[in-house]
Amino acid sequence: MRTFLSLLVSGLFLLPLAACGEGGGDMAIVNVDPRNGPTQGDQPVKILGENFRTDIGYTVFFGNQKSPSVTIVDPQTMVATAPAYAEEGLVDITIRADDGQAFRISDVFQYQEISGGVVERLGEGPEKQQGGGLAY
Repeated sequence: MRTFLSLLVSGLFLLPLAACGEGGGDMAIVNVDPRNGPTQGDQPVKILGENFRTDIGYTVFFGNQKSPSVTIVDPQTMVATAPAYAEEGLVDITIRADDGQAFRISDVFQYQEISGGVVERLGEGPEKQQGGGLAY
């Protein structure tokens, strides 16, 4: 009797895990964060949704450029690295799952030209940055 009870309890614990795992329904996209990044790329972008699966692969495109890295964090979170892009502007994000599902989110990511870095401006006070009269 104890063996049957332990098998029954084990089975009950396994069923919810299986139901929450692979194949829990159709994939859905809820949000993208951030919605902008540099044309140089290398920006991690969190794609929030539902039913991302760990047993299949995903390919993510920013406009016509393929993301070099896609990671499934959990069933609600995917992180894709924005690739470099030749010009500024809004692009679609397209997500293709290996099981055939595909989603396109139109005009959701804004590429921006970012020039000059913090290191290039070290030592510049407000007078150099904005023409102010303060001295350091």
